[in-house]
Amino acid sequence: MLSVKVLSRALNSLFDDPMYRGFGMPKSSPDLNHLAYADDTIIFTSVDRYSLELVMEVLLNYETVSGQRMNRDKSCFYMYKTCAMSLVKDVTQITGFTRGEFLFKYLGCLIFHSRKKKAYYNDLIKKVNDKLQNWKGKLMSFGGKVVLINSVLQSMPMHLLSAMVPHKVYYSGAK
Repeated sequence: MLSVKVLSRALNSLFDDPMYRGFGMPKSSPDLNHLAYADDTIIFTSVDRYSLELVMEVLLNYETVSGQRMNRDKSCFYMYKTCAMSLVKDVTQITGFTRGEFLFKYLGCLIFHSRKKKAYYNDLIKKVNDKLQNWKGKLMSFGGKVVLINSVLQSMPMHLLSAMVPHKVYYSGAK
């Protein structure tokens, strides 16, 4: 766990280099170049050669210092289908990774860049329906179902608020 924090800090320190170009995010958003959970990491960066080389340098240094190795068979990069093949070749050459196709799962969540489609959520819908089928059995009384549904419905707004980061916060309280 400690070594993953070292990797995270090293990736975050890339923003200290004025030549580093991260993933194209809105100016008002915080600097973000990776997400990590346990030993799974997803890195966001531009296709700028210098930036890619910096990211790979961080990853190779991490391998050397920690003794952990990237699984290159599972590692890949993702780009839009319409990207120029010269860019794809450059990224492949610099990273040594293969190109993956969009609509993939990261930590069980679908990652895609196009419009949301109902078909993307069929697995999730099936899992929820399977859970609901169990409820119809003798597992829970009617009162228990009501308490559980109320609890879930009451917690949804709090979850949504915690997942969203407002751009600006205004305080209009009286003094």
